[in-house]
Amino acid sequence: MFIVAQFFGILVIIANVLSMQMKNKKQIIFMFILANLFSAINFILLQSYSGAVICLFAIIQTFINKIFEKKQQLVPKIIIGIYIVISIILGAITFSSMIDILPIICSILYTITIIQDKEKNIRRISLANILLWIIYDIVCQAYTAAISDSLMTISTIVGMYRFDFKRKNEVEEQS
Repeated sequence: MFIVAQFFGILVIIANVLSMQMKNKKQIIFMFILANLFSAINFILLQSYSGAVICLFAIIQTFINKIFEKKQQLVPKIIIGIYIVISIILGAITFSSMIDILPIICSILYTITIIQDKEKNIRRISLANILLWIIYDIVCQAYTAAISDSLMTISTIVGMYRFDFKRKNEVEEQS
């Protein structure tokens, strides 16, 4: 199972690296969904259930949020609060060691990420999120996921440069 888990980690690498290079929110979110699905499978195969459940919950959050987005409505704050409570409950149910606190924190950060309107904010919060996942990945022996998250960190920084800093400097130079 370890080898099969690492294969899914490779799929996580592909989805994560591509996500931060997408230009619009819809594309970024789609890649997040794929990455979370592959991550959940990876963690299940490694018997790291806290991470798996949190990744699956992230997919559900994303679909619920898309319903509101299609109606051109903001996700109500009560639903955001429910997401956070569910993240804590899921983390508590699957808790087996102190490292299982990290997926809970990551789930809360993900909740904050997917309600952002600006791609710049998505990239910034994602950076903090993936740094925590790297620690969890290593402890759970999800080594390809750790590589993915390390590449995601680099990709996020490149995306921040390309879309946030470089574009800002170009606008300032034109003024």
